[in-house]
Amino acid sequence: MLDVSSLRHEKERIYLIICMLIGGIVWFALIWVAWLLVIPVVIISWLFGQYFKAYIYGNAIRVSQEQFKEIHEVVKEMTRELNIAGIPDVFILSGQGNLNSLAVNFLSGRYILLYGELVDLSLKRDAHAELRMIIGHELAHHALGHVNLWRNLLLFPSKIIPFLGGAYSRACELSADRVGMALARDGEAAGKALLALTVGSEALAAELDTEAFIAQEKYIPPIMGFIYELYSSHPRMSVRISELKKYEKNIPLLFRSSMIINASSTKVADTCEKTAPVIVEPAEEIAVASQQQYCSSCGQVVLPSDRFCYNCGHKL
Repeated sequence: MLDVSSLRHEKERIYLIICMLIGGIVWFALIWVAWLLVIPVVIISWLFGQYFKAYIYGNAIRVSQEQFKEIHEVVKEMTRELNIAGIPDVFILSGQGNLNSLAVNFLSGRYILLYGELVDLSLKRDAHAELRMIIGHELAHHALGHVNLWRNLLLFPSKIIPFLGGAYSRACELSADRVGMALARDGEAAGKALLALTVGSEALAAELDTEAFIAQEKYIPPIMGFIYELYSSHPRMSVRISELKKYEKNIPLLFRSSMIINASSTKVADTCEKTAPVIVEPAEEIAVASQQQYCSSCGQVVLPSDRFCYNCGHKL
C-alpha cells in the first residue's frame, strides 16, 4: 500500500498550508456566515450530483465487471493501493475528438471520466502502463483530497487572492502525476502518457522523444513563460514531464518500503497466530473429547465423515 501523502509535491504542501491558513482565518472571522452557507452548499451539491448522475448514467459506459472488466480490475487494484474507501465510479464517454480525463466529486458520489479517444490512444498501441498512469492520476485527485467538497470550501477564500489559487492547482497536478507514475510502475511510460496526450496522434505517438520535448523549454521566453504559468490551472506539459523525470528515481524506493512494511506486518501476524496459546475451557474440552472418534484398529483420531483410517487403512 502506498503512502500517498509522501508523494505530494513540495509546492502543494506549501500552498496547501498557506491556503488553509487564509481560508481558516476568513471563515473564523465570518463564522456565522460559514454556518449559514453549510446547508445551501449541501443542498446544491446534492442537486448537482443528482443532475450529473442523470446525465452520466444515460450517456456514458460505466466500467464494471460486465463492461471493460480489465479496466475495472486496474481501478480496483489502484483503489486498494491508495487506500481509498470505496471504488469511484469510472465512466468512458466520447470526447467528441478531445483527449481528456476528469476526477469529479459530489456528496452523492465520486467519479472518474475517461474520454474514449484517450483510452484508444493507449490501448491501440498496447501501452497499458500509459493508461495506468492516466487512471492513477485521476484516482490521485480523490486520494489526495483535491476534489473534496469541504476542503475546497475551506480553501475558497484563499483562491480569491490573485495567482494563489492557480499556484495551488498547478502543484496538485504535479502531485497527481507522481502518484500516477508510482501506480504505473514505469517512469518512462508515465512521461510517454503525457507526451501522447500532448501530440494527440496515435500514428505519431510511437515516434515521440521525451528528452527532445523537454529540451523545447529552452525556447520559451522567460517573462512570457512566467506570465503564461500564472494564469494556468495546469503546469506546461514540458514542465510536468520534466518533474516526473526528476522524481522517477524515488519510485522503486517507495514500493520497496511499502513491501517491507507489508511483509513485516504479515510476518508479525503469522508469528502471533503461531505463538498465541489456544485456551480451552474444561467444559469445552470434555465436550470436544466426547465428540471425537477413533480407529478401532490403531486408535488414530478420525472424522465422522472418514470411510478409512488414513493411518492404517482400516475400514471404518
